[in-house]
Amino acid sequence: MEEVSKFPIDFKEFIALYKETVYKKLCEYMPNSGSAEFDKMVRTYVDRKGQYRRPSYVLLWTQLYGGRIEDAILPAAAQQASEDYFLMHDDWMDGNTLRRGLPAAHLVMGPIYAILAGDTLHVALWRIAYDATNKLGGNIGKRYFNKFYDMMLVTHIGQYHDIHLTYDTRDITKFTPEDYYKSIHAKSAYYTIYGPMQCGAIIAGADDYEVNRIAEYGIPAGNAFQIKDDILDCSSTEEVLGKTIGTDVRAGTKTIILWHAVQNAGTATLERLKKIYEMKPEEKKGSDIKFVIGAFKELGSLEYAEREAERLTKEALDKFEHVSKGIPESAVKQLARSGIGHTTIRKK
Repeated sequence: MEEVSKFPIDFKEFIALYKETVYKKLCEYMPNSGSAEFDKMVRTYVDRKGQYRRPSYVLLWTQLYGGRIEDAILPAAAQQASEDYFLMHDDWMDGNTLRRGLPAAHLVMGPIYAILAGDTLHVALWRIAYDATNKLGGNIGKRYFNKFYDMMLVTHIGQYHDIHLTYDTRDITKFTPEDYYKSIHAKSAYYTIYGPMQCGAIIAGADDYEVNRIAEYGIPAGNAFQIKDDILDCSSTEEVLGKTIGTDVRAGTKTIILWHAVQNAGTATLERLKKIYEMKPEEKKGSDIKFVIGAFKELGSLEYAEREAERLTKEALDKFEHVSKGIPESAVKQLARSGIGHTTIRKK
């Protein structure tokens, strides 16, 4: 495997450095069933290649704690496989029509086959995690597997909280910021940011105290990441994001943006917002989505969310300095700072 003699200057460059290596390792675990149609179906999202942000945190934090990059390739592949699996199910549940610039899996092959393809990827990711566990061996292997399992379990619990807030809490005046943060911590912050970081530290041999402390900066960084996701869903374009815009509004997802709008809307605007969020997703028209996003902009709710994401990112960076003070200054440590800051400066 190629050794890196000079590190990239930012996290995006680091992602690009190892993306093909992780992708090729993931492909080794794709089914060869004898049915070309089935195998292609399972690889739909794998071959479109995501941004590989999550596996890159595994790789980078392995190096940050003094580990070898080659030991982290299999765990990184498991991390990416989990994302491709989740998204096949999520896109159907959320009604997304685009993923990575192309039609969502459930539109390409129908919901039944999309769920089956996702389930097959689910099988593959546990085989990758099993092989990673055995390759790491001993206590490190066991600790890695337990962390990966816990991260996956909590993410599914977070999906439950998100679904409950979205579909069972129709009255938009009845949810709180605490409800929102509880949901995104479980569904997004752990899985996307500090879980992969912790996996990387475990692979490098960091002790439990060091690994647990990663959450101190990983939680605010993860929350900032999800808030930025919510903002982009209202302010970006399908061409830039490669996925459907306005999905949160159509699905009825409760975000910190919506919470701010509810607190600041006048009577007429609030009543219309309430009616739109009480509708089923398929009942909402383009004009309804446009009205909601327009209200978010006019009420300063997107700006509020941006400030909140920036505040959380600063908190994460400040806590990183405190937690990592025992780690000598290096190009790797500077790159880790870039990886934390990346949560709010990204465009997709």
